[in-house]
Amino acid sequence: MKKIFLLLLAASALVNFTSCKKAVEAAKEQAVVDAITDGTWYVSKFTQSGTDITASFAGWEFVYYSNNTSIANKVGSASIPGTWSGDATTLSFTATFTGMAPEPLPKLAGTWLVTRAVSTNKGNYARTVAGVDYTMELTKK
Repeated sequence: MKKIFLLLLAASALVNFTSCKKAVEAAKEQAVVDAITDGTWYVSKFTQSGTDITASFAGWEFVYYSNNTSIANKVGSASIPGTWSGDATTLSFTATFTGMAPEPLPKLAGTWLVTRAVSTNKGNYARTVAGVDYTMELTKK
């Protein structure tokens, strides 16, 4: 009887631990969503293989919504719809465009690793595609 009680106690502790862990992960995911969906963002720095090409993103602004959609806007250009997702577990951010995005926007599409989360107003990201290293800094207006 004592073994059954200890087994039930251990199983209960495992279930509670798993539930707490899931709650913590859900809270992290919500924090990512809250930070990114609060405001308008722009590319404040962008490098391709060490070369600064930030100027090519001048005028583009990005709004991310809690339903995982996004819009890229630039005065004088058509709005470009997209999708996004954040993963607090892997510290990554994925963006896509659902239409024909003009240059330089395709450089933003893909999965980015968070290299530095400065605050809820700025973040630094990196990725490598076909041997080309990209770094990006997004800043909230």
